[in-house]
Amino acid sequence: DPSFRDAFVSLSAKEEEVTPFYVTETKTKVEVPDEVPASIIKHPLWDEYTTRCIGCGRCNFVCPTCACFSMQDIFYTDNGKVGERRRVAASCMVDGFTDVAGGGQYRRTQGERMRFKVLHKISDHKKRFGENMCVGCGRCDDVCPEYISYSQIINKVSAAVKEEAKNE
Repeated sequence: DPSFRDAFVSLSAKEEEVTPFYVTETKTKVEVPDEVPASIIKHPLWDEYTTRCIGCGRCNFVCPTCACFSMQDIFYTDNGKVGERRRVAASCMVDGFTDVAGGGQYRRTQGERMRFKVLHKISDHKKRFGENMCVGCGRCDDVCPEYISYSQIINKVSAAVKEEAKNE
């Protein structure tokens, strides 16, 4: 209604210049290794997560860069010959994600799953695309019921890489 226009204009706030502010640094310091040798796969640092991680998958579901998925076949009750295959979000940290036909499973323990997730984000992705997959948001740390800090894991990997380089 045009008769209300003057009332709204007089009540409106003065336009001001707004400059968006982004977080550019946190107190948490993370040292990501430039290269991760294959020998780190057998390092004992992963053993801690076999017993500590409960495999709930919360870290994956809040991560803005996690892209694990599974396929589901949907069949319709009104016509059994019609259906579709859907890509659905999944978690590489949950038991059963790597199950294959014949009873095989690629990563049986939580330590193996944690190793896969961490090395995928800081090494594999970097090899393919030139940058790390982790954006450092800390959401995984916030939701973990076991208080596992992803940044601390990366720092442990970095220390292990340095230790192995010294011993060569």
